[in-house]
Amino acid sequence: MRFGTVGRVTQPEAAPEPEPAASPARPALRIGNAEREEAANALAEHFSHGRLDGDEYADRVGAVWNGKTTTDIAVVFEDLPDPRPAVLRPSPPARPPDLAYSPPAGLPAAFGGGPTYGAPGLPRPTAHLAWQDAPFGREPGTGLPYSDKSKVTAGILQLFLGAVGAGRFYTGHTEIAIAQLIVTIVTFGLGAVWGVADGIVLLAGRNTDPDGRPLRP
Repeated sequence: MRFGTVGRVTQPEAAPEPEPAASPARPALRIGNAEREEAANALAEHFSHGRLDGDEYADRVGAVWNGKTTTDIAVVFEDLPDPRPAVLRPSPPARPPDLAYSPPAGLPAAFGGGPTYGAPGLPRPTAHLAWQDAPFGREPGTGLPYSDKSKVTAGILQLFLGAVGAGRFYTGHTEIAIAQLIVTIVTFGLGAVWGVADGIVLLAGRNTDPDGRPLRP
């Protein structure tokens, strides 16, 4: 009796799994004058701290004002630490809705409630700031997030260029800066003393930006 030879069964090779498709690169976003001005202010702070010399500062400011997209701004700041313009920082996580600050109805106006909430002349409540993202750290004691503006930079600008309100323009207090400029012009330069005194106040005291965040050291 003949027996047939059983052949070796060859298992077919498994097909290689397809690699996941790479996600398309995020296109560069167009920027405007507000973003360019913020980037120029950040470069001024790096210059004041000695991270850039005069030629580097001038070249980078020129590149910022000639930039068209966020990619152009990123190249200027690729070797610099914080501060950086907001267009180069990741978006902060959304604040939980149940933690959002809302003045209770019927609260006296002096405490931020009622129809006069946020009216000129009244102290602006800062409780809502405790839930904001703090890329520059928080102030000890209050826990409030530091501003992206530096008190040292603001003070130095006021000491040397306070006659034109440079430090207050930097911190965002445009009304004060314009008032200092007008006083300097009207008094034929004598009003520059205000700017110098204001610079000392900025360096020695606790000051906030227009949003109520303390200027960072």
